[in-house]
Amino acid sequence: MKRHSNTHQLRLITEISMTPFMDLVLVLLFVFLLAAPLLKADKEMLAAATAPAPANLPPATPAPTEKMVLQVNSDLSVTLNGAMMARADLPVSLKQIAGRNPGVGIEVRVHRDLPVQQLVETMQVIEDAGIQKTAVTTHAAAP
Repeated sequence: MKRHSNTHQLRLITEISMTPFMDLVLVLLFVFLLAAPLLKADKEMLAAATAPAPANLPPATPAPTEKMVLQVNSDLSVTLNGAMMARADLPVSLKQIAGRNPGVGIEVRVHRDLPVQQLVETMQVIEDAGIQKTAVTTHAAAP
């Protein structure tokens, strides 16, 4: 006699659940919707970088022919290339330097504890002297 089991027979499942597939499609859709504007911006930046420069831009300024260091210390004393000078004599000295060498560059070293107004006043003196190439650094103490 043949025995019959009460357990169910295994059968092949031929259907696929669509829920995980739709989740994946929606996630990919959101990713591509977010990435498309970024890719477009990248292409525009690349095109702008490889395009020739517009004609209305001023020519690039050449590097300074001579570099001088103007140091403003915490006690408001001023040194120009290591030589101590009175702050009142600074505009005249800078105009003479700019007259002798129009391509001179000035590195302004300002003590970090000074108010910004001191830097602004120093930069104004440099601009009034006709010097256009400047750099600004701060320092803690005299070297």
